[in-house]
Amino acid sequence: MVTETEELQVKEFLKRAEVKTMKKDLQALREVDALKERDKIAKIKTLEEQKLEQEKKLQEKERAKAQVEKTDRETVLEKGAAQEREAEKDLKEYATEQEKQQIFQFESERLNFEKEADAIDKEKGPGLKLQKNEILIQKKNWEAKLNSILSDEKKLEDEQGFIAQKAQQSVIGAEKKSLEQRRWDLDKEIQEVEKKRWEVEKQLENLENKVKEIDRSSDQLIEERNLLKQKILGVDKSLRGIYSVVIAREEEKRRGEATEQKLQKDIAAKSRTEQRERVQRQQWGNSAAREREMGRESLGGISAPAKARILETTKSEEKQREKFIQEVEGSLPVPPKKQ
Repeated sequence: MVTETEELQVKEFLKRAEVKTMKKDLQALREVDALKERDKIAKIKTLEEQKLEQEKKLQEKERAKAQVEKTDRETVLEKGAAQEREAEKDLKEYATEQEKQQIFQFESERLNFEKEADAIDKEKGPGLKLQKNEILIQKKNWEAKLNSILSDEKKLEDEQGFIAQKAQQSVIGAEKKSLEQRRWDLDKEIQEVEKKRWEVEKQLENLENKVKEIDRSSDQLIEERNLLKQKILGVDKSLRGIYSVVIAREEEKRRGEATEQKLQKDIAAKSRTEQRERVQRQQWGNSAAREREMGRESLGGISAPAKARILETTKSEEKQREKFIQEVEGSLPVPPKKQ
């Protein structure tokens, strides 16, 4: 006859054997699930996802190309702006005192705007990027913790489901009770894991909110940078207006100086011409006087009619000389009167 102690030993042995069998079955179930998951992962990469990957690579390539083009444009603009600033320094010397004061005011405004833009580019913007990178690293670590917790939670739930199924199938009271106790223990473990998961999810939510806040701040900085660019362009436009007036005035002044120089040259040339003509008239007058004197001397022994003809010819030649001189003087341009 089997004693009560022997019966208990048999039940304990059966219980241990059942637990070992249950562990083996659970392990086999997990291996099957793992194989199924691997098969799913292997088949996940469909043609559509391959297409999405190609589109993503193409978009990244386009973004990189756009960034290079943007950098090239900014380099050209900066070079042009530097040349324009050099030209402004030369033009400033020809500005009036009032214009110089306006130029100084506009240049001061532009310098302040450029300092604010540089602060965004070199301090605020990079600072936000650094903060975001640090938060993303923290987020990645918390995501790894969450994945580990989710994995543990799934294992416990799978084991709990298996035990519940096993308990329903069991007809042995002691085994059924043992399985129910294990299921309750698993339920407590799952609750503890859920608490950990909630805490991690809360941390991830906080980090995600911080990332969104940094993104909003970055967008605001971009708007501020664009607004500063518009202000700088407005100042440059005002400066160009002033420098255009200076250039126009200097060009008009130089045209006037060129006209005055030409007029002075014309006056000097006319003066030299008149001087030569006076000398020539004087020379011609002296020559005519000498000829008349010589004619009188030579006409001493000539008859009266012959003398009259010679004198008449001399007077005719003098009248022709005077007419020639008058025609020359009349053909010369008259200089304009100064206003």
